[in-house]
Amino acid sequence: MNAPATPFPPSRPVRPGARLAIVAPSGPFDRERFEAGLAVLRSRYEVGFDEGIFSRTGYFAGADERRLEELREAIRSPEIDAIVCARGGYGATRLLPGLEPSEVTEANKTLVGFSDITALHALWARAGVRSIHGPMVASLARGNERIVSEWFATLERRDGPESWTVEPLVSGSAEGRLIGGNLAVLGALAGTPYAPPVDGCLLFLEDVGERPYRVDRVLTSLRQAGWLERCAGFILGAFTEGDPGPDGVTLEEVLHDRLGDLGVPVVTGFPAGHIDDNEPLTFGARARIEGGTVTVEG
Repeated sequence: MNAPATPFPPSRPVRPGARLAIVAPSGPFDRERFEAGLAVLRSRYEVGFDEGIFSRTGYFAGADERRLEELREAIRSPEIDAIVCARGGYGATRLLPGLEPSEVTEANKTLVGFSDITALHALWARAGVRSIHGPMVASLARGNERIVSEWFATLERRDGPESWTVEPLVSGSAEGRLIGGNLAVLGALAGTPYAPPVDGCLLFLEDVGERPYRVDRVLTSLRQAGWLERCAGFILGAFTEGDPGPDGVTLEEVLHDRLGDLGVPVVTGFPAGHIDDNEPLTFGARARIEGGTVTVEG
């Protein structure tokens, strides 16, 4: 078993009035939902974005070049304190060859997003910089007031450790750096130079719209790539819209089969993923599994 991975140092501070850059590195988004989320952010921060963010090129928010330059500018600009993604979808992995971890390290800015943004969380992890798996602009207003408050608190690191009650699938205790995101995107990064460092980490996983056999396929690939045996434990979030097929095999059965014999703690039911009340999580922070509790430090 690998030693627990140490947490990343705190990112550039964010306070009320800080300047946030909104970027769309993946798919296009609903303008009305975007405006609603923007209003939430503007109640506390200065928010800026380029009008090109509303571009549409097939299933992308504009051409690769547009999206890449937008993200590069947000990383490099000394006036920007943190970067928030407009939406997921698909497309962030296409930008990875044009981004250097050293630039992310030097900027030391928090990135916020989830789903397809997992590709960028992996880049931030390779750079040793914290990022937040949480609601994006186009979904922020759909969460309740508590989630919005948690979003602000997580970005600003105002609170100490936070704990959640979960369901042990494999009992035990473990701690390490929190890493992860969307299972399908992580599976796509396996075997590439853009995969995140998972040795000694607690790996958070979630997904949407994946039938049990497809979740099985990705987890099996990660096992065969040697990923899963390097993790100190697993925190499973929401796996939504993944009903059984005619065979009747459930997601719970697949997760137990593919993760239950690795000799490390596995917990399920963490309230994060493709759900309205998507709890923000700080990737790169120290996390701990203790029986039916998950604790993440600020």
